Amino acid sequence: MKAAGSAFARPYVDALFEVAGTLDAVEALLPGLDTVARALESSEELRLFVTNPGIGRKEKAALLSSLARAAKAPELAGRLLQALLDRGRFLKLAFVLEAIREQLDVERGVVQAMVRSCSPLGADAEKGIREALEARTGTRVRLLTELDPSLLSGFVVRLGSEVFDASLSRRLTRARKALENASGAA
Repeated sequence: MKAAGSAFARPYVDALFEVAGTLDAVEALLPGLDTVARALESSEELRLFVTNPGIGRKEKAALLSSLARAAKAPELAGRLLQALLDRGRFLKLAFVLEAIREQLDVERGVVQAMVRSCSPLGADAEKGIREALEARTGTRVRLLTELDPSLLSGFVVRLGSEVFDASLSRRLTRARKALENASGAA
């Protein structure tokens, strides 16, 4: 699943993977980067501060350093954040994180499947869906979940171009079509 608007992230991701050296080293950066991304998402003040042309680079760098320390981000994560800030891309951190995760998945042979359900799936249901998809594809699967009340019951899974629809709304649609076909044939 490609992140919309994340094409600019490729050079940052490539450089990060090269400098980090291992997939585990890259993955170890994610918790700290996620913490900074959540702070950025939740704070209008922070977004205004980093985009304010009247605030100097040193002040912004000091704030960024403080954020990285508070997030317990490793030095390499701090360097990535600084590079994004210096190039006016700091507000795009979420896209960079998504691109990093996508690259980790590619390197580890993991595919993503989107599961839509009318209510949150329990851990057992997620595990069952994941295991069934892994058995079917022969690869590791990461589930992304999304709520969709229009399904009424059940779930719909999208894995690449395949769709597995186990929703009540789909069953009702099939039943309605069968009734329409039956009444049209009479």
